Amino acid sequence: MQPGIFCDLTKAIDCVKHNILLNKLYYYGIRGKGHCWLKSYLENRKQKVSTSPHTLEQENYSNWKTITSGVPQGSILGPLLFIIYLNDLPGGLNQGANPVIYADDTSILLAANTNDQLKSKFHSTLAYVIEWFSANSLALNMEKTNIMKFTTNYRQSEVFQIIHQNKIVMGVNNITFLRLELDKHVSWKNHIQKLLSKLSSACYLARRMYACCNLNAIKTIYFAYFHAIMEYGIIFWGNSVESKRISPKQKRIIRIMTGTTARTS
Repeated sequence: MQPGIFCDLTKAIDCVKHNILLNKLYYYGIRGKGHCWLKSYLENRKQKVSTSPHTLEQENYSNWKTITSGVPQGSILGPLLFIIYLNDLPGGLNQGANPVIYADDTSILLAANTNDQLKSKFHSTLAYVIEWFSANSLALNMEKTNIMKFTTNYRQSEVFQIIHQNKIVMGVNNITFLRLELDKHVSWKNHIQKLLSKLSSACYLARRMYACCNLNAIKTIYFAYFHAIMEYGIIFWGNSVESKRISPKQKRIIRIMTGTTARTS
């Protein structure tokens, strides 16, 4: 049994404290001019809020306020700085707890043989994570944090829950993580079903555009709306039994692109 804790952080990107981040950057060896450059990039940013609706009348604004937390979203440095901010999170985890961190999506895989062992490791791990987040001015949203038990036993179909510090952490059978639809049996059935819907839309688009576009334009549509979607995460779900349902869709769009009939192999 391989349980996973899927954490949900409340406004994670906006809660990164500049002083804590700068201290961590200094600790990791970013000093001197590099540290000063990042400090000037983060600090002395200001914002104000419009307090009137968009009308022809003059808008009213609040006073300027200095921003002391958050990394600029939509930037290249933003996700990198957030990963550095979380970099020391795994240091205090117990043995058998393996974190998977990508930007603000944080999950922890646990190793447990029994339900009692699972609950024990869950409580100790979650207690550490909550304490670490609090010390770093981040907040764990317990209502949206879930746990899922990965198992190959299809007879285990019950949905469970664990109470931690008088708050319920719900057990789920399916969850979306990094745009991948995970299920507790790792069958990838839900992910493939969602993928098929997107690929069908791409086929429809290619068929509609075939009459007014040349082959190069249709190829652009294929790589942008079909291939990119199909290829995402294929290293994980590509060997599953359900993956064979993708091949007919790919053959279909290739026939559309080449103008051949359904009987053409």
